[in-house]
Amino acid sequence: MKTKLTPEDVVSIIELYQTKIPSTHKLGVKFKVGHKKISQILKENNIVINKKGGQTQDGNSHNIESTKSKKYTPLGTQELVAQCKKTNVILKDPNNLSGKLTKHIIDLYGDVWIPSNTYQRKKYEHRNGKKWFEEYFNIIEIDKQPNRSCKLCGWETTDIGNKTGCFENHISNFHNQTLTEYLTTFPNDIIYHSSYVNNVETSKLLSKDENYVICKMCGEKMKSITNTHLKNKHNITTLEYKLKYPNEKIVSTTISKKLSELVKNTNINMTPTWTSKGEMEIKEFIESLGFIVSKGKNRKLLEGKEIDLIIEGSNICIEYNGLYYHTEKMGKTSTYHLNKTIDCNQIGYKLYHIYEDEWKTNKMLVKSKLKHLLKVNDGIRIGGRNVVIKKINTEDKSHFLKNNHIQGTDKTKIAYGAYHNDVLVGVMTFNEKRNMTKNSDGEFELSRYATKQNYMVMGLASKMLKRFINDYNPKTIISFADRRWTIDGDNNLYTNLGFSLVSITKPTYYYYNSKISRYKRFHKFGFGKNNLKKRFPNLDYTKTEKELTEELGYDRIWDCGLFKYQLNIRKSNKIVI
Repeated sequence: MKTKLTPEDVVSIIELYQTKIPSTHKLGVKFKVGHKKISQILKENNIVINKKGGQTQDGNSHNIESTKSKKYTPLGTQELVAQCKKTNVILKDPNNLSGKLTKHIIDLYGDVWIPSNTYQRKKYEHRNGKKWFEEYFNIIEIDKQPNRSCKLCGWETTDIGNKTGCFENHISNFHNQTLTEYLTTFPNDIIYHSSYVNNVETSKLLSKDENYVICKMCGEKMKSITNTHLKNKHNITTLEYKLKYPNEKIVSTTISKKLSELVKNTNINMTPTWTSKGEMEIKEFIESLGFIVSKGKNRKLLEGKEIDLIIEGSNICIEYNGLYYHTEKMGKTSTYHLNKTIDCNQIGYKLYHIYEDEWKTNKMLVKSKLKHLLKVNDGIRIGGRNVVIKKINTEDKSHFLKNNHIQGTDKTKIAYGAYHNDVLVGVMTFNEKRNMTKNSDGEFELSRYATKQNYMVMGLASKMLKRFINDYNPKTIISFADRRWTIDGDNNLYTNLGFSLVSITKPTYYYYNSKISRYKRFHKFGFGKNNLKKRFPNLDYTKTEKELTEELGYDRIWDCGLFKYQLNIRKSNKIVI
């Protein structure tokens, strides 16, 4: 099939015809056009076309063929090598006897002219006075490399450091000795065997328990079980080994400590190069309230752990948790967020976590919570005595909570509303039964409490709680506080209302699938096996919930756990508001 020639092709055709391929037929084959087209191009550019036969007469063919090819030989004590003009790589074959120069040229330049036989090579030399590969290589002299001799017989090699193992093979094959035996006789030669020295040192190192782990598949001791070892010796990957032996270490205690220290020092000195849009928006909002927020991500406060935002002049830090980057697959384990919260708390800082979906879908509410935390709430102030408390229906409750509580609405049937001039300014809800707490009769759960955005109602929580107690006369009331927003378990709204902290629940998880929803975390209750069977009946339910959800494309995102509070009602008499 003929191809359309470019201006660059025309230039190449002219150059090749005058230097290396003086044949219109061969050039036609190379450029996939007819030889007449090649002739036309040459004539248009005033190039004299050779006589039939496609080549100029460089001398009698018999003379060229009988001429000996030039051979480069070193002078004196130096060594001749070929140095690539483009890469400066040196190859120790100045006459290309091994074909290394040809291979290097093809790898580097691709489809170039290379003489196909001895006659073509001699012809090139006859015409140009040099070998064909000197278009790409310079033939130069360098100092000869020193040799090393065997002390037993005088045999010499340039492989001084025994990188190829030739010296060790020599003393084994010709002298029937091990390297250890040879070095015992000639200890000064140990300077040539760095690998041997390393092996001896490694043997000493592996004599101590903390310096090694044992491969469960072959029993070999090593500093760490590497992917190379597993692949070459057992034909499995590191991940497959971990799945097969989940409770076994693959790195020694000593190496683990060194790596942890290295990561810690690296993280402390690392300069972040990327900041998410949501994080920048939160920073700009806090600064609009008159605060100074530290620039970039801080890695020094927690000695290597990253903190997104630190509000200067306060003890408050903010973490913006992008959903995709805070999943288990991205290394955020079940205790990742909680541990960072605790670490901050131990040095006197309060760390609040804001998840990406909260900021993207409920931005005004998050801003209201931030203003409250920073004590710059400039909303309407109302005294608790100036509101009217009454029960409200499910529709009013749900609408209010969706707009004013970070968790949204709930499924409670008991809901109280606080009204000021017929405006609903607060809601508190209760559950009579909660299966997960195994509650007894007379135990209720305070499920939600929220005030209207940009409203501050003094004493409202206490007033609404008292109204509930008067109406239902409960024995105990329990409630849960999210540790992402309630940092101090012993000093908060609950303790001010008389509740006591009775337990702390471990972090729990939500599910996330960016293909289903970019900005949503799904509650785990919807992913139990019974629920999955209804939606996906064809799955293999001998697998665990985690395996099933991973198969469906879901990953887990962990929170910080909850504080559980309890209020014991000592008096049976109703409380007067």
